[in-house]
Amino acid sequence: MCNIRAPRMSDASAIGEAPRRARIGLEQIVMAGAVVALFLLVVCPILWLLVGSLRGEQGFTFENFATAMTGRLYVSALLNSLILGAWTGLFSLLIGVPLAWAVSRTNVPMKGLFHLTANLSYLSPPFLTAIAFVTLFAPNSGVINAAFRAMTGSEAPLFNIFSMPGLVLVTTLHTFPFVFLLSSTALQSVDASYEEAAQILGAGKIRTALAITLPLVAPAVLSGTLLAFVNAIALFGSQAILGLPGRIVTLPTRIYALFDYPPQYGLASALSLVFVAITVCALYLQRSFLARRSYVTLGGKGSRPQLIDLGVWRWVVLGFCIVIFIVGIVLPYAALIATSFSKSWGLEFWKNLTLKNYVFVLFEYDVTQRAILNSLLLAILAATFAVALGVIIGWIDLRTKTPGRKYLDYIALIPLGLPGIVMAVALIQFWLAMPVALYGTLAILLLAYVGRYVPLGVRAANTSLRQVDASLEESARILGASWSETLRKITLPLIRPGLFAGWLLVFVPVIQELSASILLFSSSSITLAVAVYNLYETGALESVCALAMINMVIISIAIYVANKFGGERGARTGAGG
Repeated sequence: MCNIRAPRMSDASAIGEAPRRARIGLEQIVMAGAVVALFLLVVCPILWLLVGSLRGEQGFTFENFATAMTGRLYVSALLNSLILGAWTGLFSLLIGVPLAWAVSRTNVPMKGLFHLTANLSYLSPPFLTAIAFVTLFAPNSGVINAAFRAMTGSEAPLFNIFSMPGLVLVTTLHTFPFVFLLSSTALQSVDASYEEAAQILGAGKIRTALAITLPLVAPAVLSGTLLAFVNAIALFGSQAILGLPGRIVTLPTRIYALFDYPPQYGLASALSLVFVAITVCALYLQRSFLARRSYVTLGGKGSRPQLIDLGVWRWVVLGFCIVIFIVGIVLPYAALIATSFSKSWGLEFWKNLTLKNYVFVLFEYDVTQRAILNSLLLAILAATFAVALGVIIGWIDLRTKTPGRKYLDYIALIPLGLPGIVMAVALIQFWLAMPVALYGTLAILLLAYVGRYVPLGVRAANTSLRQVDASLEESARILGASWSETLRKITLPLIRPGLFAGWLLVFVPVIQELSASILLFSSSSITLAVAVYNLYETGALESVCALAMINMVIISIAIYVANKFGGERGARTGAGG
């Protein structure tokens, strides 16, 4: 019997060995492909950006950097960007932290309005908000300025949107949700017993908030402020729409101008690396500040905080939120909707209604249908590829012992600090040097979108994989399932809600993307955001607003689909940014 049993075991081993070799081969191929894709999407373009900045007509040179750092036009653009980023970060802090504290620590009513204001502000494309404010506060044609002059007889406008304060206002309305969302999450996680102990020892509410609560949530507050700063200096659309008419040139608009014929790739690369340097310096300052002390609370599960009774002041805080909601959401969208239905904006509204603007942009303006299809296709593909790549990178990081796997996660996070226009310059430099002609095609736009937003896919996948016990996958492998079967039947179904949230986090900004697209598109690969911007440059404001509303309808449908098919968790994460 022993003689009979031994061959069966060896046969089973031989049969099992072949699938194991096949499984290892497939797993390695997929993982190697993901690593190569990550390097092509992120590392190679950035390295080529550096090479391009050091390349001159006669070879290696630092002339491009010298011009970028000493030329009057470029120094002025750098200063304007820093001023814009500093003021935006400050106002995002002054708005986001009080609102987060009110929601998390007080008895302020209508807390849902606070979250709705932050979510809608984040989801609203900044260039559309800028267009809306032009219709309201343009010095001569803005309806609010016109009404102000009619009522007061003043020749000066109430508010000139084509100014640095106007640019800061529009940008802050988009960036304060970063501070609000991170701060409110941190405040809900802090052990409230520390605050209660301070109050028992005689500290007042304000002193407790400043001395205890604020230091504990400082990492989240500073992270939100840093995100606000980086996003503020990176936005192209609002800076072009509001800054250029006011002669406020920033780094993104200056880089864009360098691509006029003849394009100055080397100087554009040097200015782009200045962007990267600013982001790195901001991150270094943040970490240096946080390293001076500990922000860790001791103990296990924290107690729930007792909500502070603000008394009559709760209505003041609510009024503050309502003002932000009106300024950031109601006024811009009311202006866009009203303008989109007007024959000529500024005339008597009820005698001026028409649907011709929507008919024009949907059926007569030949760019629209192509732009909508391109944007939807690119957004679907970019979101899918970014999440798929994120799953593989997350698997390598958390489920294997591959040497250097942690560096892949770091590399995947690099694009978080890269503005879209920098990514576009890097891709142009890299792919123009390749034998494959991609410039002006949908392919290079897809590469730009996936490369820029792959950090969101990686973070979503990494977070979801950490919530799945690896023993479930190991059990499937022991029972004979291949790596692909384990991934398809065990892992992916368990992490589906998180992946759908990550998919939505990529899909929404890709639909809105303008800063990278403006340098990479062609007539055949034009996107919806670029179509809106190009139509705005022609002066057809009513048609622009109609096309802008179509853009927002598409984004709203995406959120609805998330609610319908992605589950409550996915939709909430996507809306929260």
